[in-house]
Amino acid sequence: MENRQDLGSILPFLPLKLESSSLVWPNQVIEALKSLSKGPSHSRVDSGEVLFLAISDLRNSLSLSSLYLAPSTGDGYALFFDEFLSRAEAAKWFGETLPMMASLLLRFPALLESHYHYADIVVVGFETGLRLLEPQESGIVFLNQELIAALLSCSFFCLFPTSNRGAKHLPAINFDGLFAYVVAFSPDDLMDCKFFC
Repeated sequence: MENRQDLGSILPFLPLKLESSSLVWPNQVIEALKSLSKGPSHSRVDSGEVLFLAISDLRNSLSLSSLYLAPSTGDGYALFFDEFLSRAEAAKWFGETLPMMASLLLRFPALLESHYHYADIVVVGFETGLRLLEPQESGIVFLNQELIAALLSCSFFCLFPTSNRGAKHLPAINFDGLFAYVVAFSPDDLMDCKFFC
């Protein structure tokens, strides 16, 4: 894995580490994700406020500073999950969706390794692995749905490093800005913007 140029180009922008030729989460992240995957009775994450604390802990385990999150992000998670969603919707989300997302993130290193394993044979003669393309560089990347879902879950949990994204002119990827906007809008405005999708 360490000899792949495609992985090497994107690895600084991923939350995973390369150790002994394998992509891995730090042990603290694995333990936190295992807890989240068991549901709110085990993780105690049953509100937007507590969810943001869990996200902050995950980020700290990855040595990601909260200084890089949009202002009011925590308030946005709390407002969205604790005020805008009904109790039934929030209970279902924390009881079903969040544990599935955590389970998916536990598999993220294996999903990404599998992606790179097959990237060279998807279209013979073309690089199709996830990579950072330079300006004016053409390319194609093939991702399966599960890997896309894992990448979106990383965004939801704000796990992507952001400190060096500006140097490569990369747009925001974490959902902190999205949740920070929640504070500025009413529930009706959010519905009009299809925020709930």
